[in-house]
Amino acid sequence: MAIKRALVVDDSKSARLALKKLLEQQHLSVSLAESGEDALAFLKRDMVDVIFMDHTMPGMDGLQAVAAIKANPRTATISVMMYTTKEGEVYVGQARALGAVGVLPKTVQSHEIFEMLKKLGLVKERRRSPRIATVETTDEANELSESARTPVSGDVDHELDQQAQGMSVQALVTRILEDQHTGLRSDILCSRTSFAKEVAVEVLREHDRRTVEQEQSEEEAAAALERAPREGRPNLLAIAAVTLLVAASFLGWQFKEQRDDLYVQVERLEQDQVRIQLEREEINDVTDRVAAMQENNEQLKKSAIQALVWAANQSNHHALGEPAFNESLALKLRTFIEQLEQMGFAGELRLTSHLGEFCMVPDAYGNLQLAAPDTPVSECGVLGHPLSTSSYVSDRLTVPFAQLLRAEANGGIQLELVALDLADSTTATSYPTLSAFASTWNDIAARNNRVEIEVVD
Repeated sequence: MAIKRALVVDDSKSARLALKKLLEQQHLSVSLAESGEDALAFLKRDMVDVIFMDHTMPGMDGLQAVAAIKANPRTATISVMMYTTKEGEVYVGQARALGAVGVLPKTVQSHEIFEMLKKLGLVKERRRSPRIATVETTDEANELSESARTPVSGDVDHELDQQAQGMSVQALVTRILEDQHTGLRSDILCSRTSFAKEVAVEVLREHDRRTVEQEQSEEEAAAALERAPREGRPNLLAIAAVTLLVAASFLGWQFKEQRDDLYVQVERLEQDQVRIQLEREEINDVTDRVAAMQENNEQLKKSAIQALVWAANQSNHHALGEPAFNESLALKLRTFIEQLEQMGFAGELRLTSHLGEFCMVPDAYGNLQLAAPDTPVSECGVLGHPLSTSSYVSDRLTVPFAQLLRAEANGGIQLELVALDLADSTTATSYPTLSAFASTWNDIAARNNRVEIEVVD
């Protein structure tokens, strides 16, 4: 197998040298780079089989460097492992989304480096553990073993030839799927640790039973040897007993070695279970905090929108004879909509026109007009509004406001216009008694002659 090459990218010299030492113990050729820019420059002139990328570095950080490597067809198939002190499900998700195959802590141990490289197909198992041979006795264990022996990477020389000629889309997709397969297989192995532990415990029980039977056989053989004659022709039974005793001792030594190894493996499985449980609790805690933050942000957003609506409803009244949906309201509403869009609001706004009840008298031609200011309300010819029986929006709409409606028709905020007649209109300010003068009455009527803005849920 050709020597595999690795590139370590870290702005810390001590971290680079520490990881280089661990990788060289696995018989990898290691190159070093102290920044994302240096790593990209190195890859322009040389190729590697795996890259270990730090997250926080001056200039281009690790995630930006991973994105640049995966965006280049020549380097897209190189496995990239984030090597950092940064933790958390959100960071791991970002790294995998950009193309990294996983995240290793900077406190990583030599055996963890070996397991990771083995999953990537860069190293091979140097010895077969007796425990694995014993535990893999069920169909499910055999299937898991077969999956673990499936190579992740092809021949490196062949890949270099493909990269020199321009890698095809099919090869790129295949390598990406293999990286995803590696992550999935790692999750499956973690989820089956409890199953492996149960199998190991059953093997230990069977071994203890055989040990008891073996000790009984040894005692019987020793007794037979004592009964054998000390002189004359050798006793065949004694010879057989000695042979059995030697064989039993050899088997006992072999079983003891397997048992000790199983105990070690079971202890490691228990430690892995504790670590996985702690990680799950940490992930749940982070998830709860994120959900709480999102809920708090939604509440703040709703409060801010309510405050904007309240401000937009100030001074929305208009004089008698002036259309409700006029140019002044259109300018104010355009600013209000821009503020809502900046806050991320998308929905419907309802604008409702209410009519004021004015003190009016007919002129010489029979047309209604506002009464003189010093006219007692009791002497008003009409208490009402010229549009008191109309609920048509077109009667209260100006051209500038219609242009605003057309401009917002395809946007994220929709406008609904409602025109109420006098019977359905509500008062924002209560009217005085009929003993008041027309000036006071009509001031209040003008404040009630208004447009109200509300958010439609």
